[in-house]
Amino acid sequence: MSATEADYIIVGGGLTGCTLARDQMLLITQMLVRPSAVLLLQGLTWIGRIQVFLMPQQITEFISTMLGKLLGVGVLVTNLVLCPSTLTCYVANPEEYLILVSTLLILVVNYAGWSRGNAADYDAWGAIVDDSRWSYAGLLPFFKKSEKYFDKKADPEQHGFEGPIHIISTSASDPDRQYGLREPLLKAWTNIGVKYNPDPVGSTEGISEYLENWRDGQRQPAQKAYGIEGITVITNKRVNRIIFSKDEEERPKASGVQLSDGRFIKAHKEVILSAGTFGTPQVLMLSGIGSASALSALGIQVVHDAPEVGQNLFDHFAHFQLWKVRHPEEGLAMGNPIWNKPAYFKGMPCDWVVNERVPSNFLERVEESTQDSDSSLLKAGGCHIESSVIYAPAGIPGLPMNGTFISSSIMLLLPTSRGAVTLASTSPSDLPLITSNYYSTKADVACLIYGTRRMLQVMLETSPAKEYIEGEVAPPGQAELSPDSLDEEIEQRIRAVGMSHKHAAGTVAMGKVVGSDLKVLGVGGLRVVDGSVLPVPIGGHPQATLYALAEQAADIILDEARV
Repeated sequence: MSATEADYIIVGGGLTGCTLARDQMLLITQMLVRPSAVLLLQGLTWIGRIQVFLMPQQITEFISTMLGKLLGVGVLVTNLVLCPSTLTCYVANPEEYLILVSTLLILVVNYAGWSRGNAADYDAWGAIVDDSRWSYAGLLPFFKKSEKYFDKKADPEQHGFEGPIHIISTSASDPDRQYGLREPLLKAWTNIGVKYNPDPVGSTEGISEYLENWRDGQRQPAQKAYGIEGITVITNKRVNRIIFSKDEEERPKASGVQLSDGRFIKAHKEVILSAGTFGTPQVLMLSGIGSASALSALGIQVVHDAPEVGQNLFDHFAHFQLWKVRHPEEGLAMGNPIWNKPAYFKGMPCDWVVNERVPSNFLERVEESTQDSDSSLLKAGGCHIESSVIYAPAGIPGLPMNGTFISSSIMLLLPTSRGAVTLASTSPSDLPLITSNYYSTKADVACLIYGTRRMLQVMLETSPAKEYIEGEVAPPGQAELSPDSLDEEIEQRIRAVGMSHKHAAGTVAMGKVVGSDLKVLGVGGLRVVDGSVLPVPIGGHPQATLYALAEQAADIILDEARV
């Protein structure tokens, strides 16, 4: 295509980029401005072959099998190359095309889980930036706007029923989707004191049915759910950098973008970055917005000194455990002939999600080592751990998918560890360096140990689950864990097999790099709309939050355009 100008240039064709582009097109049509008003720059064309970069090696077989069935495409799973300080930094093989676990991994290649965080998580966000639009009450209209909730009897004050994203529970998706461990697991969790939570919005604590954004057995990527008809889309072109001019006050103002083929595309109104947690800070730094000293050291002309660009990286760190079932002939796990039912593949093979707070007396042991910036972990109302059981093996290479093994995930919801994204070089084609710094605080260690011990208690000591589970299957070179294992033994296991759940955020934090209107501080004509703007972790899977973020961003931009 030959577009050379647009009112709004959106860089990134992922969840927030497609949502914002569609909303902006509708809004601009209402305002009767030029027809080619929205230009969406999508770095990758979504075709039938997806490359996914995951860590560690153990999970690749499971992901390949599941994605092949769920997406109906051939899937190549390629591993990240770990830096020597495992759990601290990883980079990608530069010969491969890295999606950087942001745009496409969150959009397409995840477990389709749909959840909001606790109201307290969003209220902390709103308080940090002193703007109630980002509190739970402020975001609620946009949560509702994006979703088409399956249960028409659900609370209309909390749910939307006319949005583009279809949300459904495991049991409601198909009457034949009846997994054998559904009731035993529910009873086991309630037997150790976890309360059933029928509608985990506002307060997520308890055991709730797994919710997914599936429709008729298929995933709903944003470009399909929202549609991008009428939007000019350029694919397979990287944005090398943002081009700046001067406004009336001699302040830098984004005037367009330079593409990897050398073309310049002019923005009449704004450039909007939706390139993801890793891509957005890279584009900013390559464009001269970042730490002045770091940019100068690379020979990049400084447009605006913003040392927080690329900092504050956080992610939902997690680990899997493997379990052998006692009666595989009963069809409890993937691989049994019972699983030939099409209904079993209408979503993730999972029934329940458990969200728990770590007891305050447990956290008191680490509170003195928790910095002020980490206080979100200790606030009332938030949940610290998400636990789930998947009826398929994940975590150990070479394990046969023969109906004998299931897995569990323990995910840290409110991590206090922080990492960073920095430039590897001045070349836009060189991937940024990602210092993840996972699992680096005592609070994070304590929470994951607690969650792991709870799962061990449920699976090995609590009826009726224990009647179905023969025991844990330890990874190679590791000892089996039990509810009586020492904290140090559990910690060592997590360090050996822990991994990201691909929910990275925070690297262009609101209040530090962008204002509460999503505009980049210190320059004009530039906004960021993606997960990089989250100032603190949200205790839930990111999709619902990011759709609400994009919907609210569209309203903010429209309100400003009407003035």
